[in-house]
Amino acid sequence: MTNQEIAQSIVKHLGGENNIAGLTNCITRLRINLKSRNDVDLEPIKQLDGVLSVIDNETIQIVLGPGKVTKIANEIHENTTIDVGVDDSEDDEEFDIAEDTKAAYKAKQTSRFQKLFRHIGNIFVPIVPGLVASGLLLGIANLIMNLADPDATAGFLDPAILDSNWYQLLKAIGNLLFGSLGVFVGINTAREFGGTMVLGGIAGLLIYAPVLGDIESLGLFGLNLQISSGLGGLLGVIVAAYLFVKIEKFVRNHVADSLDLVLTPLVTVLVGSAVTIIIIQPVAGLLMDGITWFLVDVMLEAGGIIGGYVLSATFLPLVTVGMHQGLIPVHLELIDQFGSTTLLPILAMAGGGQVGAAFAIYLKAKDKRLKNTVASALPVGILGIGEPLIYGVSLPLGRPFITACLGSGFGGAFLSLSSVGAITVGPSGLVLIPLIADNKYLLYIIGLLISYIGGFILTYFFGFKEEMVHKLYGDSPESSSKPKATNESSQRETMDISSPLSGDVHQLSELNDDVFATELVGKGIAIDSSEGTLYAPLNGTITTVYPTGHAIGMTSDSGVEVLMHIGLDTVEIKEKLFELHVETDETVQKGQRLCEFDIDAIKAKGYHLSSPIVVTNSNDYDTIESTYQQQIKAGDPLLTVSNNS
Repeated sequence: MTNQEIAQSIVKHLGGENNIAGLTNCITRLRINLKSRNDVDLEPIKQLDGVLSVIDNETIQIVLGPGKVTKIANEIHENTTIDVGVDDSEDDEEFDIAEDTKAAYKAKQTSRFQKLFRHIGNIFVPIVPGLVASGLLLGIANLIMNLADPDATAGFLDPAILDSNWYQLLKAIGNLLFGSLGVFVGINTAREFGGTMVLGGIAGLLIYAPVLGDIESLGLFGLNLQISSGLGGLLGVIVAAYLFVKIEKFVRNHVADSLDLVLTPLVTVLVGSAVTIIIIQPVAGLLMDGITWFLVDVMLEAGGIIGGYVLSATFLPLVTVGMHQGLIPVHLELIDQFGSTTLLPILAMAGGGQVGAAFAIYLKAKDKRLKNTVASALPVGILGIGEPLIYGVSLPLGRPFITACLGSGFGGAFLSLSSVGAITVGPSGLVLIPLIADNKYLLYIIGLLISYIGGFILTYFFGFKEEMVHKLYGDSPESSSKPKATNESSQRETMDISSPLSGDVHQLSELNDDVFATELVGKGIAIDSSEGTLYAPLNGTITTVYPTGHAIGMTSDSGVEVLMHIGLDTVEIKEKLFELHVETDETVQKGQRLCEFDIDAIKAKGYHLSSPIVVTNSNDYDTIESTYQQQIKAGDPLLTVSNNS
C-alpha cells in the first residue's frame, strides 16, 4: 500500500475526517482525539502495512515508527481538512471512552492525568525537531572548540577558527531556538487550548523579558514583588499562556463584536501579565525548583547509584502512559540553568535496556514472526527510538518489559557516578552521543553498553519463554503467528478436540477468506453454526478473548492451541451481539459455555456464520484429522491432533 492509501484507510476507519477532533504526530506515532467512537474500527488499522501497534486509550495512538509517521501525517494533512498537529476540540470531556475492557476502565480513572500529559506532549513534540537540530549544531560547534583547544590532547585545529565569522554564525544559529524557546512554547500552548497564538507568544516573551531582570523589584497593588527574567521557566510559560487563553475567551464572550478586536487582546495582555508576574511566576518558580531539587539533588546527588538506578528503571512505564512528556520542561530548565541536563542521559538508559532485551528475545525465540518484528524494530531502537520495541515486543509479552526496565537501571546507576549531561533534548540511544556535554561521550557509551548487557542478561535468563509469544499477537487472532508448543506431552499424545459449535461442517478451503482458506492461521475445519452458543472444545486456559466476543483462543493442558472464530468478518459488527462468559487467563473445562451470540441478528446484517476452528500451532503436529460428518453437535469429536514419534 502507498502512504496515501494507508492515510486514507486510517481516516476512514476512524469514522471519517469529520469525526477527528484533533490529530498530532510525534517521532513514532499519531495521536488522535475522536468526537465519537460509534463508527470507529481499529482492527483494520492494525492490519495496515507499516502499522506497528494501535493503542486504544482515551487518545488513540497509531504507532508507525520514525519517518513513516511523518509521511502518513503529511498525507492526511494534504488530502483532508484535518489540521495535523492541532487539537481543535475545546471540551475534552465530550470524548467517549471505550468500555468493556480493563484498559478503558483505567483510562477513565486517570483521564485527567492523561489529558494533562497529552497537552504537554502536543505543546513540545512539534518543537523537538528544532531542538535536535539546534543541539546538533551546538554539538558540532563544541567539537570544533575542543579540537581547537591547544591544551587538549586532541587539539589539532588552529585556535583562530574560534574567531572566524562562520564559526560564530554556526554557534548563533544553534542558539537561536534556545534563546526564543518561551515564544514557541507560548504559541503552541495557545494553539493547543484554542486561543490566539500571538497572545500565547506574548505570554512566553513576558516570562523571559530582560526588563524583569533589570527592574528586580516592583511595587504593584501595594506589594513589593521580587521579579526576575526566566522565573518559573517553561512551566510558567505554559500556565501563563493557558491563562491568556482563558481570559481571551471570557472577554470575547462578554464584549460587543465591534469592540472585540480592540478590547479582547488588550484586556488579555494587561490582566494576564499582572496575574503572571504576581502569582504565576513565583508559584511556577517554586514548583520548578521543587521538581529539579527532587530529581537532581535528591535522586541523583543524594541517591547516587540507587537514585540513578531507580530513575532509569522506572522511566519506561512513564513512557507507556505519555507522562515522560512532562519532563521536557524540566530538561530544558536544567539546560537553561546549568548548560546541560544530567537527567536525560540517565533516563536514556531505559531504551538501552529495551535493546538488550530485544537481542535476548531474538536469540531465544523460535517464532519467525516475532523474530522479524524484533529485527525490524531493533535498528531504530539502537538509534534511540524505543516505541516500536516497547509496543511491538516487550510490553505485549509482559515479563521482558520488566526485565528490560530492571536491566536498564544498571546503566543509569553508572552514569549517576559520572555527571554526564546533554545539551538538548531529543532521542536517546546512539543519536544522543553528539549531544553529550563536556566531551563525556565515552562515559555515555559505556553506560549504554551496561544497560544493553543488563537488559540482555535479565531477559535471557529470567524474562522470556517461548509460550509467551502468543501474547504478542493476542490482540489480532486472525493474523497472529502462534508460538510453538514446548510441552513434551503434546509431542507424545494424541489429542481429541470436541466441536465447540453445532451445525454443518465445511472444509476451510471452502471459506471466502484467504487467511483461513489457505491455512495461514493453522489447520482445522469450519462449522456453519446453527445454535448461538460456543463451548470449550477441551480442558485448558483461555489465552485470547477478542473484545467484541467474536473470537476466542485457548490452549489445552497439553499445549494444543485452538482459535475459535465465530463467523467471517464479524469483527466489524458494532452492536453487542456476542455475550462473553469467560476472560483471558481463565481456566475452563471441556463443554463449558464460552460465548453466546445472536445468530439471527448476525445473519440479518449480512454476515456468514461459517466459523473456522483451527489449531494455530499446527506445525507442532504430524497429523491433524477432521471429522467426516457433514453435521455435528457441540461436544462431538471434531479434530484429532497427533505425532508419529
